[in-house]
Amino acid sequence: MLKSSFSLLNLFLFVIFTMLVYTGCQQQEEKTYTEAEVKAIWDNNMQLWNGGNLDIVDDMYAEGCVRHNADVGDSEGPKGVKEFVKWVYTAYPDFKVSFDKRFELEDRIISHWSATGTNDGPLNENMPATGKEVSFTGLAMSVIENGKITEEWVYYNQLPLYSQMGYELVMKQEEIEE
Repeated sequence: MLKSSFSLLNLFLFVIFTMLVYTGCQQQEEKTYTEAEVKAIWDNNMQLWNGGNLDIVDDMYAEGCVRHNADVGDSEGPKGVKEFVKWVYTAYPDFKVSFDKRFELEDRIISHWSATGTNDGPLNENMPATGKEVSFTGLAMSVIENGKITEEWVYYNQLPLYSQMGYELVMKQEEIEE
């Protein structure tokens, strides 16, 4: 009995050791961007989101890129990104972003950011300017290929943002009756 327990323990340790060696020796996937490209994208992000410099969008975003935003939908291509940035700076002329943390993976950069602005312009035809200051945080995940963003996902909690502007979440009457 003792010998079979010892053999099982040795077998278990051998399997664990083999797995550690195998996974530790696997070649890691290479990044699809250089440090210089990341620095350029990072510097351009600062200019884009702290003043709305649209001249750099073509340097940052690849043709055919898609920028996903849960609040307003997708922006396609550099032209779509420019339209979105114009919308942001129309609604929040003093919009500013600070990038708090950045994580780099094989083909992605993930950043945590904080934004502030004053809602001095309309959000849409049914949401006029409120004149209220807002601050919120979010995450962005950007896929980088050949030094440009090819796809991007932007997430932030919209409810506190709209609450700061004085909007309330109200259930539609027909939903209540069902």
